Amino acid sequence: MFELKSSYSPAGDQPKAIQEIKKSFESGKDKITLLWATWTGKTFTMANIINHIQKPTLVISHNKTLAAQLATEFKNFFPNNAVHYFVSYFDYYQPESYLPAQWLYIEKEATINQEIEMYRLATMASLLSREDVIVVASVSSLYGLWQKRFFEENCLQLQVWKQYKFKDLKKQLLHIQYKPVHGKIEHGMFDVKWETIDIFSSTEKFLYRLHFNEEELELIELRDSLTYEYKGKTNKIVVRPASQFIQDMSDLENILIKMDIEKNNRVKEFEKKWMLVEAERIKKRVEYDIRMIKETWFVNGIENYSLYFDKRIPGQAPSTLFEYFPDDFLMIIDESHMTIPQLQAMPSGDRARKVNLIKYWFRLPSAIDHRPINFSELESKLWRVESDLNKLKERSKKELKIISDKSRVLEERLENKNNALWETYEKLKEKLWYQDDLNSKLFKKHIDAKTIFLSATPAEYELNISEKIVEQIIRPTWLLDPITYVYPKDGNYKSLAKSLDKLIKNRPHLEEFMAGYKIKAPIKEIFAE
Repeated sequence: MFELKSSYSPAGDQPKAIQEIKKSFESGKDKITLLWATWTGKTFTMANIINHIQKPTLVISHNKTLAAQLATEFKNFFPNNAVHYFVSYFDYYQPESYLPAQWLYIEKEATINQEIEMYRLATMASLLSREDVIVVASVSSLYGLWQKRFFEENCLQLQVWKQYKFKDLKKQLLHIQYKPVHGKIEHGMFDVKWETIDIFSSTEKFLYRLHFNEEELELIELRDSLTYEYKGKTNKIVVRPASQFIQDMSDLENILIKMDIEKNNRVKEFEKKWMLVEAERIKKRVEYDIRMIKETWFVNGIENYSLYFDKRIPGQAPSTLFEYFPDDFLMIIDESHMTIPQLQAMPSGDRARKVNLIKYWFRLPSAIDHRPINFSELESKLWRVESDLNKLKERSKKELKIISDKSRVLEERLENKNNALWETYEKLKEKLWYQDDLNSKLFKKHIDAKTIFLSATPAEYELNISEKIVEQIIRPTWLLDPITYVYPKDGNYKSLAKSLDKLIKNRPHLEEFMAGYKIKAPIKEIFAE
């Protein structure tokens, strides 16, 4: 598991902070705030806590650059463990939106950074295959991902001396979103040359070269993805999917039927209001999307139909990175006074944009369920806010009783299985199952997770939710902040002149800098005037 490597030991306030956090977790507390000062070594303190707890860890930061810095530092502390960087993989992203004030519809545009996409896929792969994983993420961890089960099932395992049909192998690679080479081989591509197949791994900077004797796999070479330099051989590889958003097409016919039903209902709704232009707009868009998905399994904006592909019901939270972690993982929220407001605000901003698209007839109502998880869902899964949980449970019980009563009445009237009634009954049964599942599972997710809020200026939220506040004020070097004197804005020029003269005397190189202000007379003379 985790093995901390460092040439120095905890000092200053670090030993005290580490011991207090350890004791708090061991005594059953699971939400702690570390109140730290600058340069007191909070990252090293967290590395010691990770080494003590020995559980997969998620570190969330409000800033991509800071997240990269943290990932680098943790990689230095844990060189033999899996440290991953999980942030938004867009170099440029313009979301689909509609601005009603300007009557302006904006198409979605995006440029994907392939290297960051590789880091994201490698994160998912590591969480499924090992326990010594540290993930440093931004708030993009709130957004939906491929379901954990589906990601596992769509991995391609290849082993030496086994038989593989070339035609089937190419189909499987295409299914998990690998693309044939058209020029230079790049991340997420494959190339077939006679009895050799090159596969550029989606999760590692390796190229797998597979040598076949007819249909028998004889040799798997590992080569550097840039130089093609030989890096060794192996008897077995696991080829992970080349995309984190591959859709489940096993029930495509039913999915397209449901999309068409929702489209027809929406069109009828507009036609009743004599909104004929709007009805035609949504009709054409959805019919085009259905046709493209049927023919190519993809269309721009396919994520807006994720409710059907994920087999969720309206309002149900999407699968996210959190689902890839075990129930007892450790979560560290860095700069919590900045990160938590982001976690709270981002789902609201996404919802406001989607509401406009639905309201002005560009998307179906189900598009609202392609979303990040909201903050209350995050709380209920990780921090068990008791008052909120009790309210949700009570509401769920009431809904469960109402649905059960409706289902019982419908069962008595369904002797001839009238189509409309039968469809209503099926929906109720599905909702009944979900509500029952909600009571039995939703509130038990990650109940053993532990959280540390890191902040020099913790906000009211962290202070209220935390069961223990731990201070880390004294630096390992025992050096204090320099004494700072604050002078009034106006007036006291003589004191300022003395300070400047003393500064230039101690640091003569600053005289050249001061000359840039074209001060011809000595400083004392200027202020004397």
